[in-house]
Amino acid sequence: MRTWLITGASSGLGRGIAEAVLKHGERAVLTSRNVEKLDDFVSRYNEDVLPLQLNLNDRKNREQVVNAAIEGFGSIDVLVNNAGHGYRAAIEESQEADIRELFDTDFFSPMEMVKLVLPQMRKRRSGLIINISSIGAVRGAIGNGYYSAAKAALELASDSLRKEVSQFGIRVMLIQPGAFRTGFYGANLLESNKVIPDYQSIASIYRKNGAVPNNQIGNPEEGGELIFKATLSEEPPFRLLLGSDSIQAAETELENRLDELRKWKSFSIQSDFEEGV
Repeated sequence: MRTWLITGASSGLGRGIAEAVLKHGERAVLTSRNVEKLDDFVSRYNEDVLPLQLNLNDRKNREQVVNAAIEGFGSIDVLVNNAGHGYRAAIEESQEADIRELFDTDFFSPMEMVKLVLPQMRKRRSGLIINISSIGAVRGAIGNGYYSAAKAALELASDSLRKEVSQFGIRVMLIQPGAFRTGFYGANLLESNKVIPDYQSIASIYRKNGAVPNNQIGNPEEGGELIFKATLSEEPPFRLLLGSDSIQAAETELENRLDELRKWKSFSIQSDFEEGV
């Protein structure tokens, strides 16, 4: 029986992962800013659940949560860095304080959580770290530049991490969801209050402008179940895309990159020294 630590477990994909983990008989330390939102897990799964309040950007709170998890269940076998939020604005409209908070929440704090759980994973020579990224890390989108940048940073750091810790029997997975029907597109989706009129022609693509339709294709419960099943594979993927929209976007972007690479290959290699020099 594994023990999971899941951040942002009270809603969305985090809740879907928590449901799958507990349904399959494993234990979960579940975190949320509002711990009362985890009460239903406690009532249904009793001693298999440890609910904890977490402000992800509070260093002491992060340490308290990891220590409480280890004290309560003995170890953390799987860390799921799920908590985070989006940010919508054209690059020029984006504001420095918002950008720094976004990177703290979506990149720096999750990586600090990784560093907190690694010592006990190294000691046991086993463990799994799952970082929830986004299809936005594969390609930039209008009005989504800094969110994509934060997730891309998480992806590249995770790629280095997996190469560093594989020697200890520790695995790393990245999840690249498409659009899921969660609170991500509602109150959790922040946007700049700076409006530059010249961007009005494309603003409808990224500005919320009131209520956000709840019609995304992704099902968070199914997504959580698939993530759980993938962890049981003898050869789990490093990158797991979720959703047909994610697959389509990634295929288009990667094919375009390859086309451009091949088109400019003969030009690019001219920067090499001539053979024998």
